[in-house]
Amino acid sequence: PRSILLQGFFLTVSPEAVLKVATQASANNKIFSLNLSAPFISQFYKEPMMKVMPYVDVLFGNET
Repeated sequence: PRSILLQGFFLTVSPEAVLKVATQASANNKIFSLNLSAPFISQFYKEPMMKVMPYVDVLFGNET
């Protein structure tokens, strides 16, 4: 695939896996997109989310 989209919910289960996917996407010139999924992701999983942010090409927010 030319691009990868992950849901922010994955940060609650395996932030290491999300970071690995993000770094691999970057290393292979793939577009990496992240959906924030729900407000609690940025509230309670800020640290792992911020580790992934440098690799995010497209960020999808939510209504809240």
